[in-house]
Amino acid sequence: MKKIIAYIILWSVAAVGYAQHKQVDLSKQLGVGEAMPRLDPQQVLFYKQNKIMLSDYEDKVVILDFFDTYCVSCIASLPKLQKLQDEMGDQLQIVMVTWQDRETIEKFWSSNKFVLEHKIHLPVIYSDSLLRKYFPHRTIPHVAWLYMDTVKAVTHADFVKSSLIDELIENGHVELPFKNDYGKLSQENNLGNNGKMGSVSLQDFQDGMPTSSFKYEQDSITGMYKTSFYNMPILGSYTSLFAKVEKPTFILRPERIVWKVKDSTLYDYFGKDGQSQVWLSEHGICYERYDTKSRELAKQAKVVVDDLNSLLGIKVYWSTQKMNALVIEGAFKEPANPPRHGQSIEGTGVLAFMLDFSGKYPPVIDAVQSSTFFVLPDYQDRKQLDKILSTYGLKLVEKETEVKVLVVEEED
Repeated sequence: MKKIIAYIILWSVAAVGYAQHKQVDLSKQLGVGEAMPRLDPQQVLFYKQNKIMLSDYEDKVVILDFFDTYCVSCIASLPKLQKLQDEMGDQLQIVMVTWQDRETIEKFWSSNKFVLEHKIHLPVIYSDSLLRKYFPHRTIPHVAWLYMDTVKAVTHADFVKSSLIDELIENGHVELPFKNDYGKLSQENNLGNNGKMGSVSLQDFQDGMPTSSFKYEQDSITGMYKTSFYNMPILGSYTSLFAKVEKPTFILRPERIVWKVKDSTLYDYFGKDGQSQVWLSEHGICYERYDTKSRELAKQAKVVVDDLNSLLGIKVYWSTQKMNALVIEGAFKEPANPPRHGQSIEGTGVLAFMLDFSGKYPPVIDAVQSSTFFVLPDYQDRKQLDKILSTYGLKLVEKETEVKVLVVEEED
């Protein structure tokens, strides 16, 4: 999608104040271009010494990767980081940083099969409370880039790759989206003292703004009703809105999306893990709307859908399409000897949702519409599942039928 999107509609006249966000203590936060303070040696594991001085590496690119052992994506990225460190050698120093204590990290590193298999031996600063003050964050991985004792970037982990590190070394700087988990106030849609009563704005990816899905709330300063989302994929924006209009009853799998567009990769990410944030920085969108009157949540979501359709020049809507599906049929009945152990299922709709989520079957349709609770024992394959469901008067039938689909259509 072209880098348009600064489109603002304003109407009526009235004085309003500037919406303010909840303040957090960011007094020590370092921005891009600011010098790193000279810090005391930090306690570290898996290093030639038990303490590390970051200032000793001013002639190298230093990557501070904030993580913890509960973060699946953090651990999954360790082999990539280790390979990068091995390949770049003296040009680079990757340092992992965690709030967790020494005992926790040592136990994890000595027992986790993934870490052992990939021979991860990157230095780990543990029990950290200082570095987090300079690079505050709510989500991990969170990465700070240092070079010549200066902050050069703060990013998602997806951006850590050799080509960008080479660029930093060669040019002394690198332009990357700033990861700021605490957000910022919109600069383009400033309702401070400009006498505007309401607004709608749609913009492309905003550097320094954390990803946030659909929100609808009354602003405590202006008294106006603000609808917003920030740095979202276009498809994700629509699905978030439609979920407010009607509670989802199925997984929106790829089979249920009909693309009538020239390039679907502009609307959603289809690449490999570890690059979604790079894609988002190129194709994400931000939306804000201020209204003087409130609406029911579902009605407001419909208003936003109309705004997006108009401003993006597309139509996104529900339809049906014939395709191969797995249909739950029959009439629910209580078995003579119901199973006592297994997963409690709240009706056939939840069963359909669960089977859909597994990804093992074609799209699943609930034709029974029973809300009766039942127990589903563990099963190994479709044959066992069919046998269990038959005791409840249910059966799974694979056939071609009409399936609800989401259509994304570009206007001519």
